[in-house]
Amino acid sequence: MGSPVDELCLVCHERDDGKVKWLKCLKCKLGGHSTCMRMTGLKSNASEVNWVCDPCALVIKSEVHLREEINVMTDGVTLAVEEAVSAQSGQVEKDGMNWAEVVSRCRKRKRTQKNKNLLIIKAKGSKKAVDMKKEVEELLSDVKIMDSKFTNKGNIVINLESEEKRNAAQNKLHEVGNLIASNGKRWDPKIMVCNVARNEDKESLIEEIIVRNNLESIDGVINKIKIVSERPAAGGTVHYVLKCDPEVRARIHGMNDKLKLKWGVHQVYDHYFPLLCYHCLKFGHKSDSCQCKVKGHAPHCYKCAGQHEGRSCQSDVRKCFNCAASKCQSEHSVSSLSCPIFTSEVNRIRLNTNHGF
Repeated sequence: MGSPVDELCLVCHERDDGKVKWLKCLKCKLGGHSTCMRMTGLKSNASEVNWVCDPCALVIKSEVHLREEINVMTDGVTLAVEEAVSAQSGQVEKDGMNWAEVVSRCRKRKRTQKNKNLLIIKAKGSKKAVDMKKEVEELLSDVKIMDSKFTNKGNIVINLESEEKRNAAQNKLHEVGNLIASNGKRWDPKIMVCNVARNEDKESLIEEIIVRNNLESIDGVINKIKIVSERPAAGGTVHYVLKCDPEVRARIHGMNDKLKLKWGVHQVYDHYFPLLCYHCLKFGHKSDSCQCKVKGHAPHCYKCAGQHEGRSCQSDVRKCFNCAASKCQSEHSVSSLSCPIFTSEVNRIRLNTNHGF
């Protein structure tokens, strides 16, 4: 097939099983099942398809200086790339949606299906989690509990059938007096605004987003959007990662995930990149607050899993420290899309984000 065995589909996050055609972008090397991407009209074998994903196709068509890079990548066959872009455009017209829209739609569907009605239950005083679970089951004997589990802090998390039953169960547990039930705070969404010109004034970017996209009607909107980080992109542009309120995210979603700025219209994507410690390579904290670093433990390389800092690594070997510790296939970096631990962390963030729609 056209992809290594350990590569995951960008849409369904499943591996290439060889049963359907696999598409891989000539430039970014990412891809997935042709059925997942709604590109079932391709007649040739996957290994023979000169396919370019929509984001890379836009770069190829708009940035002339990237032609040399594409020429090297395709052994000097510029025509193959042009035909690939043309074929992709024809497929879009046939199927009625492009690659990015397919990914967005599938992610939205997964988010809707897997969204849970959770209750986090803790005791006001000192009480064992096992005893607390028995008490919860007795109090909620008339409610169907889908599943439950204990947390590291001695609390209980239960999943109920619907939001209405969750609210009713929460009120009932509050009335008992010795149990505290909360549905847990979901995170505010992060979005990535792509390919913003570098000469765009960073200080006035938030104000420009509000004014040009008619977001003034949202109460206190100036305090509901902030810049988290920025990343260099192709053609001297910048990708801005913004943290916003769910109401703001819902409004942007209603505008087809596009934002107007001074220099044009920019595509918006949900940003789920997990927080990764580059000392112990665990998720959920930064190296500044890493307890392993405080205790003097040696760092682990995020490239080859050796006991040294990743930025000083000279090895060409790629090995995931987390997968190696779990005795899984580990021939990838710790933040690779092929890493099941990384992708599960991305899914956890997506499911715990309040998108507002």
